[in-house]
Amino acid sequence: MNQTNNRQVAPFRRIVTTHNQDDTDGSSVTLHDDQVPLRPVLEGNAHISALYSSSDVPTHNPHIISAEHITQAMANVPGVVYPGGTNGQITDVAPNFRIGFHRTSSIDYNVLIAGSAYIIVPDGKGGETKTLVKAGELVVQTGTIHAWQAGPEGARWVTVVVAALPVEKDGRKFEDVDFQ
Repeated sequence: MNQTNNRQVAPFRRIVTTHNQDDTDGSSVTLHDDQVPLRPVLEGNAHISALYSSSDVPTHNPHIISAEHITQAMANVPGVVYPGGTNGQITDVAPNFRIGFHRTSSIDYNVLIAGSAYIIVPDGKGGETKTLVKAGELVVQTGTIHAWQAGPEGARWVTVVVAALPVEKDGRKFEDVDFQ
């Protein structure tokens, strides 16, 4: 387990399927099964790690996936969004910690798997709207500015980030916003 600010964060189990080297008809599949340690960010109150990525959509499924291929796929992601591709990642947030407002040019499928969190969006009047999300529920972000706040037990979610064009309104593009 990683330990940052006296908080232990369990690694995440990742299983990637691949074809056996001698597979000629797609009927011989094996598994790459490992543990992904989570990388501390935001002073150790949040942990985020890439799980797997693809460089384009549609992407090419490789015939064989090795541990080196998976490591390189993760290393290729320059941030949250893999331009033109996809990024699967895991996020773990300390109890009651708030991740500030941010926006990416992407569609994000966030599946809460443990704990609870509030998805926070500006209401356009200088305030915020907070919506509680519990384990087993999905939040889809479509290039909107948003923040997160973990519940009292913390939160863990898996996100699939799909690169998208920036939102555009009346010829004005909504720019990406780093964590505030």
